[in-house]
Amino acid sequence: MTNLKLNLLFLFLPHFLFCQSTDFEIAGTITGEHNSKMYLFFEGNYKQRDSISSTIKDGKFYFKGKVPMPIQARLHLDQQSFICDIYIDNRQTFVKCKTRMEITDNGRDTLNMLSIVDVVGSVTNKLKTDFETWTGNLKKSKASDGEKREAYYQKLSDFIRKYPKNKVSSYLLGKASTLSYLQVKELNYLIDSSLKTSFEAKSVKNLLNQLEKSKNSAIGVAFQNFILRDSSGNEVDTKQFKGKYTLIVCWASWCKSCRTEHPDLNVLYRKYKDKGFEMIGVSFDKDKQKWKQAIAKDLLQWTQTIDPKAFEGEMAKYYDIEAIPANFLLDKEGKIIGGGLTPAEIEAMIVKFL
Repeated sequence: MTNLKLNLLFLFLPHFLFCQSTDFEIAGTITGEHNSKMYLFFEGNYKQRDSISSTIKDGKFYFKGKVPMPIQARLHLDQQSFICDIYIDNRQTFVKCKTRMEITDNGRDTLNMLSIVDVVGSVTNKLKTDFETWTGNLKKSKASDGEKREAYYQKLSDFIRKYPKNKVSSYLLGKASTLSYLQVKELNYLIDSSLKTSFEAKSVKNLLNQLEKSKNSAIGVAFQNFILRDSSGNEVDTKQFKGKYTLIVCWASWCKSCRTEHPDLNVLYRKYKDKGFEMIGVSFDKDKQKWKQAIAKDLLQWTQTIDPKAFEGEMAKYYDIEAIPANFLLDKEGKIIGGGLTPAEIEAMIVKFL
């Protein structure tokens, strides 16, 4: 057990002086190669000159002090170490860690791969780790990406509805980067107003700011219609396909990965075109002749249009399309219900709705 410089705690966390604080103790063990000290800080104070430190002796470390709880406590081994988040909500918390070192050619460690094996004594942290374990298992499952996204959204929604006043709800939502802007915004409304000024709420706000850039293509948003020309020079207005489930596919003759998908997309079109499903191709070719040749070679029978301005065109700019293939699946009302889908994911959604 080490002699800690506990008075530093309040230098690093002055805002805690205005909150009711509780005594805490964190006793930990660590296995694997590591430095001589473990460092602790709370919430977003990593950029302070120093964290609170504890010497590691015989694989053990120890911290104590006062903080308002529950609170996010963050452990690391040095400035290059992974930062591990845990929640403490009790006077005594026991933490089990492990680590491994990444070594460069000159023998210097480049990163301390610190990880948390177990936390005992924190109900709040168990909520966090149980959800993260579930998420890890979902990622390993054989479900399609679309099914995984839907399951993840439903699970997180259920969690936040059950624990609207728990900081873990905001913590998990702040890491939900695979969700759409509208989904994150919707779930954020479910979180109790008492958490809106918390450290975790800042992460949610940052995520919303990031996702706002792509909110035009968010699930549930009406697709912005465009007028383009087909291979015969006739105008095609994308809104004319309302009333059917519609897949809009952005591609080009020079895009190998786009062309590779065409056989599967052709199968989808033939299979569902008479059941309320339509497809529109939007080419980003600048050479119309090569575009027409690709249509013929790939036997594309679904509606084909072209935007010769390619990535500088209205559609690409509006939807921030920087790479192809890209696609949008629309419902009968012209609202986006999916994007960036594989042919298998597209079919799974079509079968669900038709």
